Parts: sequence; structure tokens; C-alpha cells
Amino acid sequence: MDFDWLFYISKVHLNYSKLEFMESTHAEIYKMWMSHMKFNGWEIDEKDSENKTNKEKKVYIDEIPFL
Repeated sequence: MDFDWLFYISKVHLNYSKLEFMESTHAEIYKMWMSHMKFNGWEIDEKDSENKTNKEKKVYIDEIPFL
């Protein structure tokens, strides 16, 4: 994993202080990030046949609310 990515996730999404980030392991941050994604409903439904093979969520233009 990229150190900059972990720092970004920790500060912006998980609201870690710099000290909390420095005292955390990569595994702790990753587990917290996975929990954060699950809590916010950002997971891909693996039962969906369209997403099952490539693990990418397909988004159509009419599903984007600000367009």
C-alpha cells in the first residue's frame, strides 16, 4: 500500500490526528477503512452478476444526481 494513500484515508475519511496516524499500523488503518466503507454502504454487492467478475461497480449517467 502507498503511504500517501494511507495518510489521506486516515486524515480525510477517518479523521485521525497526525499522532494517531503515526501510532497506527497499516493493518489497523486498512481494517478501519474497510469498516468505514461498509458503514457508508460503499461496498460492491458480490451477488450482483454484473459486478461479480470484474469487481467494478457500473454507474450510468442517469444515476449521477448532480448531472
